[in-house]
Formats: sequence, C-alpha cells, structure tokens
Amino acid sequence: MKRTPKSSLAAAVSLATAMMAGQAHAAGFALMEQNATDLGQAYANLATGNGQSNAIFGNPASMALVDGTAVSGGINYIDVTFELDQGAAASPIGPINGGLGGNAGESALLPNASIVHQLGEKTRVGLALSVPFGLSTEYDEGWLGRYHGVESHVEVLDINPVISYDLTPRFTVGAGINVQYAQAELTSAIDGGAACVAAQGPETCTQLGLTPGDVDSDGHVRIDGDDWSVGYNLGVLWQATDRTRFGLSYRSGIDHKLQGDVDYEMPPALAGSPAFADSAARAGLDLPPSMAASMTHAFSEALTGSLGLLWTGWSSFDELRVEQGGGRDDLLTTENWDDALRVAVGGEWQVAPRWTLRAGTAYDPTPVPSAEYRTTRLPDADRIWSSVGVGYEMAANWSVDLGYTHLWLNDSRIDNTTESAIPNRLTGEYSGEVDILGVQLNARF
Repeated sequence: MKRTPKSSLAAAVSLATAMMAGQAHAAGFALMEQNATDLGQAYANLATGNGQSNAIFGNPASMALVDGTAVSGGINYIDVTFELDQGAAASPIGPINGGLGGNAGESALLPNASIVHQLGEKTRVGLALSVPFGLSTEYDEGWLGRYHGVESHVEVLDINPVISYDLTPRFTVGAGINVQYAQAELTSAIDGGAACVAAQGPETCTQLGLTPGDVDSDGHVRIDGDDWSVGYNLGVLWQATDRTRFGLSYRSGIDHKLQGDVDYEMPPALAGSPAFADSAARAGLDLPPSMAASMTHAFSEALTGSLGLLWTGWSSFDELRVEQGGGRDDLLTTENWDDALRVAVGGEWQVAPRWTLRAGTAYDPTPVPSAEYRTTRLPDADRIWSSVGVGYEMAANWSVDLGYTHLWLNDSRIDNTTESAIPNRLTGEYSGEVDILGVQLNARF
C-alpha cells in the first residue's frame, strides 16, 4: 500500500521510527523500551512510576509523583541477532532453492520524550511521545523462505496527552488519549516458475525459461500503507502506606485501517496477467489492549523493590488480511495468537546520595500458539530479560539514567504454510538474542 503524502509531523514520525529494527522486544511486536530509567529493572515498576515524566507510558496516574514541571528524553540502542539455523521449503510442485536468510535482525535507535506540568495541588497534565509497537525483519534476497516474506516493517508512533487528579492525598486517577500513526511495508517473492506451471503447463514454462523454486524465475510483491487512529489509556495509583504503593493501568486496543497500494514485479511472461496487476489495497492492523499492575515497596530509605504484571490481549491479532482491487482474492496470513502475561521483578538501591543502582528480570512468553502459526515476518519466541542500570543526579534538578538488558530468546520451531494458490511450506528452527542499551536525561523546573 503506497504511502500517501504526509504532513511535516508525519514525516518526522517516519524519520524517528525508521530507526527501529529487528524483532520486537516484548511479546509479539510490542516495544517495552519507553524509557531507559526503568530499563535497568526490567520495567517491573511499569504501573507504579518512578517520579519522572517518562513514566507516563506505564500509567498516567504516576504523574502524582511529580511536583512542578518535569521533562525527560532518551534513546535506547537495540542490537538484534535473529537467524534461521536450519530449514527446508517446498511446494506441491517441488523443492525451493535458497539459503537460510542470514541475520534478519538489525541495530536500531528507539527514541522517547515526555513532559509533565503541575497545574495545581491536585491536578497535573502531561504529554508523551513513544513507539509502542513495531517490527522490522529483513532476510537475504533469494533465501529459501522468500515466498513467506523478505522485508517486513511495521511502525507505530503514539502521541499521548494525559491528565491526572488526586482524589485523596493517597489515591490518584489518570486518563489520556492515544493518537497513533501507523505505517507498514511488506515484501515477498513470488514463485514465478510455479505460477507459470499451474497456468500454462511445464513444457511451455521450460520454453519460457521459468523454473519452479528457482530465484531467477521469481517475481516480487510490495504492499505498503498507513493510517491515523485514536484510542485511550486509564490508570490509578494508590499510596497504600508510606512505604508501599500499587498501580493499575489500561491501554485500549486500537484498530488501524491501512490504505495504499500493492505493487507487483513479475517476469515478462507473467507481467500481463490480471492476477499480478498493481492496484489499491487495504489492510487491517488490530493493535491489542493491555493492562499493567505493579507493586512497589520501600524496604528502607535506600532500597526499593517492585513486582509487575503486564497482560496483552494478543488474541485480537487473528489474521493479516490484505484486500486487493480487481476482484482478486485477499492476501491472507492466519495468526491466531493467544493473550500473553509478562511477569517482572526488580529494584533499586541508592548506594550514595547521588548514585542509584538498579537490577531486574522478567519472563515474557510469546503469544504465538505453535510452530504452525509462527511466521517468517515475526517468528516470536519466549524470552527472559536480565537487566541492570545506574542513575546519577548531576545537580539538584538534573539526572541521567543508564540501563542495559540482555534478552535470551528460546529456540523456536517454524512449520508454516502460505495460504496462497500454490501453498509453500517452510520448516526449521530459529534462534536469537537481543542487547539493549539505554540513556535517559531528566530535568525538573
């Protein structure tokens, strides 16, 4: 779906999100890396906040911990290793030639920014810019899974104005609007030899030089498009005691209706076929709702621990369907994902008046139910987070945070068949790992 002309804001959005790459770093294609402050404790305190404006993403009610005006900005550097270690592909017409695709992951930078202002004793307003969803996988040209996918890019920018109000000195409610811009670009190869044999027979195709499963006979399809849509988020923060607080937040699902074009490039013998004519296209991108719950307890003035849960309603992502023009069949990939529950534990220790150390771990299960529904565009897997971080107060109103996380991804099987006129089956095993390094600058006025 070809992208339509965009405003200068959308162009800036595209420039920022273009820095994303690799497999998404929370379950599915959600992105957890919304600040480097909490990266160091694996976002165990996602719903209870950290006293900085960058906690808006996790819970708008966390603004209750901010007095005056606070601003924050940061970048997470993400390095992804993501490979198919062994595999095979075939169609009913014969085997598929090609390599394993190389490292489909890429290094990337993921930015964030936020501001909170206290309007009165009980009311605060804020604004956060984040990238809550995204993925980018890119395989070598001519790899054996090229009929499943070659390039896949999904980018979502979230602009989130929020407000909070202290109902009591210990209980705060918050709410916000999520204005989202989403764009997607998907490419894959088309088995031109197999398409020719199915339509014209093997003898004719041999004369035309088109061989099933051969990269020199391939065509290609590119689908890209974009959309703006709106959702909401809600949150509460309860300071149960002087040492313990609880947070609960909810982000609504948002349905995007991407519009654009589907473009084909086929061998000359097939270029005139109506089945491969360029046309307008539409696709739905149903982003899931999520709910976060955290408890943060101060064991002493220097030591604080957090426990966090994050539920994501990935069952809303049941299929990827692209509607083509010209009365042709839809391009369909069945997903059938399950809901997922992430569990994290972490803490921070103020070792000196200006220095804070952080650590945490998390278990983040995949929503992909089985090898049958694992796709090359996002062959998601269960993962374990191991995180450390440090914070330094440079002056009374300025601080900087560093965080580092390593993700161990379980090896995962793929046994996926394309839902096309000539189905192609890919089997194999994926492995991967991710390193994330973040820096965050915070200020108060």
